[in-house]
Amino acid sequence: MKKVVLIAWLLLPSLAFAQTSSPEATLNFCGVNLAVPAGCTPESKYELRCDNYQLGWLYLDRGQLLPVVEDLVRTEKKKHKPAEQQTFDGFILDMPAKGYRLSYATETGLAYQLIFYGTAKGQPVVVQLTLDFDPEKTADLPEVARQIVHLSK
Repeated sequence: MKKVVLIAWLLLPSLAFAQTSSPEATLNFCGVNLAVPAGCTPESKYELRCDNYQLGWLYLDRGQLLPVVEDLVRTEKKKHKPAEQQTFDGFILDMPAKGYRLSYATETGLAYQLIFYGTAKGQPVVVQLTLDFDPEKTADLPEVARQIVHLSK
């Protein structure tokens, strides 16, 4: 077990460097390849961290979707007390989706978290987009996010 941990610990920096140093890095969302924009770093196969936003997603089984979303919203509201919550309609890969918009204070101002949930290409999925500005319409979303999610406005 110690050898496995040691090997993982030794490989981790090189894997992180390989992900951040590749100018052609991509992530895959439900079969759609997403180019990693300049100024962004893939945190995992399912998460992208950029200067003023974070984008992540989670694949689930059908029966897990609603309970996981409800738990995620409850956890985020508890973590960022006080947080305002609103529901919205949107799209994930042009398929109708539901969502929650959370807004809360941070050390640097306000943060806005959009949690989309639905089924894309037959796969139940949750998409979480956290921004340092309040998007009013799809055009306000970062370009990479617009490739997978849309607001109904």
